[in-house]
Amino acid sequence: MRDSLARRKTVLATGHVRFLVEAKRRGGPGARLVVVVARDRTVLNRKGRRPIIPEHQRRELVASLRAVDSAILGHQSFDMLGILNEVRPDIICVGYDQQEIKKAVRKIVKTAGLSIPVVQIPKFGQDSLNSSTKVKDRVAKEWANDD
Repeated sequence: MRDSLARRKTVLATGHVRFLVEAKRRGGPGARLVVVVARDRTVLNRKGRRPIIPEHQRRELVASLRAVDSAILGHQSFDMLGILNEVRPDIICVGYDQQEIKKAVRKIVKTAGLSIPVVQIPKFGQDSLNSSTKVKDRVAKEWANDD
């Protein structure tokens, strides 16, 4: 048993439920999934608006998901190398629409001399709710139809 725990891989990811389940699967049997939840300031800087749910509540929500072993808040300064040093993942998973993040993370990994594969998880079907924006749009549409 001790040997199997020693080989347990840590997967680092961000994303939605189906993505997180797939990310954990990429780590193999017994993988540990650590999810980084974006800080409110990071969301504001990237999307131009604050998130609807505050960062600490989003972290708690993500931590409650069955596939997630640990949910942490990102660093205030968007310090990806700091997160990598803190978590020490064996694999980093990014979403299908995160080309720029994948490129940036690969550059950080290479510059730091780390050998961590960065894996891009494909999109889940055409109708799937792959982003929080799609979820919010669908909810707004449903509420509008109820009036």
